[in-house]
Amino acid sequence: MDGFFGISIARRALEASQYGMDVTAHNIANANTPGYSRQRAILAAAPSFPYPGYNRPMLQAQLGTGVEVKSVERVRSSYFDSQIRKENQALGGWEVKDDALKQLEAIFNEPSEAGLQNIMGEFWNAWQQLSKNPESLSVRTSVIEMGRTLTSTFNQLDAKLSRLRDNLNDQAAVKVDEVNNIADRIYALNNEIIRIQTFGVEPNDLKDERDKLIDDLSKIADITVGEQDSGATLIFLNGRQLVSEYSANHIQTTPNGLNSGYYDVTWESDGSAVTLYGGEIKSLVDSRDVTIQNYRGDLDTLASTLITEINNLHAAGVGLDGITGWNFFTGTGAADIALSADIDDPTHVAAATDAAAIPGDNSNALAIGKLKDTLLTIDGNNVTMNDFYRSTVTNLGIESQESGRMITNSKLYYDLIENHRQSVSGVSLDEEATNMIKYQRAYEAAARVITMLD
Repeated sequence: MDGFFGISIARRALEASQYGMDVTAHNIANANTPGYSRQRAILAAAPSFPYPGYNRPMLQAQLGTGVEVKSVERVRSSYFDSQIRKENQALGGWEVKDDALKQLEAIFNEPSEAGLQNIMGEFWNAWQQLSKNPESLSVRTSVIEMGRTLTSTFNQLDAKLSRLRDNLNDQAAVKVDEVNNIADRIYALNNEIIRIQTFGVEPNDLKDERDKLIDDLSKIADITVGEQDSGATLIFLNGRQLVSEYSANHIQTTPNGLNSGYYDVTWESDGSAVTLYGGEIKSLVDSRDVTIQNYRGDLDTLASTLITEINNLHAAGVGLDGITGWNFFTGTGAADIALSADIDDPTHVAAATDAAAIPGDNSNALAIGKLKDTLLTIDGNNVTMNDFYRSTVTNLGIESQESGRMITNSKLYYDLIENHRQSVSGVSLDEEATNMIKYQRAYEAAARVITMLD
């Protein structure tokens, strides 16, 4: 009887060592798996014999019955998970904004020969040349062509900014679909985890998969996470449940007629607005409706000022044909600025202010050329049109540099936290190799016990 008792103890030792080696092998196999948390077998002494009771055998002492595997737990830090998700949200927002600003810089393309600043300079130069040769039809034609180039540049810039807004709007819709997809997957994992835990088993790999999805979701939107005793994870968007034990609520994109049909993010169940304070979706919407619109507004202001100031002088001037009242530009802003049909004829370009002094009068051409350096009240500031545009481009450069710095800082902090998390949850191949040897030696020793008892 004693020999069989010893064999039973050795058998348990073999099984526990084999289990430990299997867990170690699983860790090694997943050393490079994103989101994987290392696991460890929790060993404990098996219940001693005899167990206390009225009918227990009358023995002088309890005998140990060996070892058993209580559970396999994953090594994870909820603190580092929380910190990673907060930083992930900030990093995602800055990356989206930085990408939008980089595209804005490419659109404005300053300084360059094709940039608006250079085109405006050539336009003013054309008027100065006209002031030197007010009777020349070829110089007048040059003024008209430079005006056409300038209006075309304004139109193209506005169109490109509009397309960038469309692109960001489409990206926001894609991110909303990602949120719904991830919410559905987390909900499905919740159900599976609850079902498995009902049988007293820890579904570690499923929990790792769920945590990886939550990390991905935290970059898209500013979520908060709650844990249930049942094993389910609850996800909230600004206090409203996105994922619960029993359902996954969806969000949607709704065209806003008051915002040119661009999307608002709303709850699918009742159409109420989703309030977001960070993440990629928030940054996409802000870049679309605030950042780009601010620069587009500056461009409209510049174009509107240019139209008003030049038309005021030009309409008061006299063309080579002695007629006054011709407008040089039409439109109200960057999107629709165009050459007026009034100056299809070069003789309608008003270089003079005195009909009696034609063709040698160049006073109006000089006045229009001097607009380049004339202080005007633009957007509440006394600046020249050139300085106003330079200020806009400078602000864009400053914003772009700031976003680049914030990304660098966020990545440094993110990497620091991730390194701490990996020091807890990551797989160390050296440590696993040591564990493999430890379990192997324990297995060999248990096998020798069986050989001896046999």
